[in-house]
Amino acid sequence: MSEYSDNELIDRVIAGDTDAFADIITRYQNKIFRYVYTRVYDYDEACDMTQDIFLITMESLKTFRKESQFSTWLFSIAVNYCKNHRRKNRHKVYSIHSAQDETEIQIPDIRQNQEELVITNESLQIMLEEIHKLPDDYRDILVLRDIEGESYSAIAQALHLSLANVKVRIHRGREMLKSRLQQRGLL
Repeated sequence: MSEYSDNELIDRVIAGDTDAFADIITRYQNKIFRYVYTRVYDYDEACDMTQDIFLITMESLKTFRKESQFSTWLFSIAVNYCKNHRRKNRHKVYSIHSAQDETEIQIPDIRQNQEELVITNESLQIMLEEIHKLPDDYRDILVLRDIEGESYSAIAQALHLSLANVKVRIHRGREMLKSRLQQRGLL
């Protein structure tokens, strides 16, 4: 990982240093991928979309005015890309089980009871399915806050919402998710 700040990397990219953009990708690709994956729930498509988002970012980098954090600006590109992608592909149906074969391989703790491990993996899968089923407005905010750890203000900037609206949506989204998980017997 580069020791340069985001703004220093951006200045280097604009000056023609393509390796600096590779550092930006390395720094943010996992966060962007996780966000996109929660939107499309398809590993291959999420990979392609993540790549497209970074291409758009590279092409638009000169327009970044450094008035906000780079990560906020990048997430706003990802959010808008996903919204446009969804509009273009409304007819496409995603199976809520399509990700089962594409789940991240985790090395289990050999000290953990195998039965508990199976229950944990099934619970995680159910939670991801239920997050995927939430309305877009709530899913986006919960992913940005609870999975990516973004601040309320960064989410407000990325989604072009007021801070109060972000807080309300987070609360409502969590309540919806809690209700769905209770119906599925997880809570």
